[in-house]
Amino acid sequence: MDIRIYVGPHKTASKHLASILSDNTDLLEAQDAFFYSSTRTALRHINSALKGIAGGGDKADVTGLLLHSLTCGRDIKRLLLVNPNIVGNVTQPFGKKLFYPRTTGLIHQLQTLFDGNNLQFYTSARNPASFLPSCYAQSLLNASFGTYSDFLKGLNPPALKWSTFLQRLQGKQADIPVTIWRFEDYPLIWRDVVQAFSGIENSQDLVGNSERINASLTLYGAQLLNKYFEEHPPRTKEDFENTKSTFLAKFPSSEDNISGPNWTDKTVETLTHNYEDDWYYIERMEGIKTIQPRQFA
Repeated sequence: MDIRIYVGPHKTASKHLASILSDNTDLLEAQDAFFYSSTRTALRHINSALKGIAGGGDKADVTGLLLHSLTCGRDIKRLLLVNPNIVGNVTQPFGKKLFYPRTTGLIHQLQTLFDGNNLQFYTSARNPASFLPSCYAQSLLNASFGTYSDFLKGLNPPALKWSTFLQRLQGKQADIPVTIWRFEDYPLIWRDVVQAFSGIENSQDLVGNSERINASLTLYGAQLLNKYFEEHPPRTKEDFENTKSTFLAKFPSSEDNISGPNWTDKTVETLTHNYEDDWYYIERMEGIKTIQPRQFA
């Protein structure tokens, strides 16, 4: 069986990808693909299986039970999972110099768990200049409060490279196929992405559009939201949700408005330049397939 996992990162349109797959269930199943849409349940099943093997359980039995759960008993050729939380949490998507530090150990565990199947990873890259503020904003929207400075504490942003993340995804022998695209290109290539990930024959058969991909807050809006919650702690979940909605409507994220307090234009320029250099390197990495906008003569 082909097991294809979109491992993130966060804030790179994974919800849009999952929604397109969910909206095209019949098309997928007609071509022997199945999308397990409950991300939390899928992660719980995977973690339970890993614990079972670590506890001495028979690997074949554990994996068989896991696959039966994730396929809902269907006889399929391709199992599709979309879950950025597999490699980490949006509230801390980095270490001092690495994106998602726990990736290496987890990938080894997944290789062991799915041994005998064709495991493939799909991922994307995003300019750290917008990725980091977006993750911070999402942390606040998830009720993990704190200043942006605290969020970045101990981090050396210029050291972050998606190419390093890819190397850890591939495994020590670089033997796991990895496909990557850029978040900035996704609105133009989402059909190509879904086709590559799902294995369907014709991307034009997909139902959906690219509207409102990855809606969030500007960095300025997120910092104001944190200050507001410091001064007016929400008393109920309804208060919290209403405040979120107000700020999302007033300070919608924009790729043209990345900088903010403690995140200068110079910082954005440096990180963007590093990102472009890193992508140039990624395009030439062995065992890495990229999905990019089509070039028309």
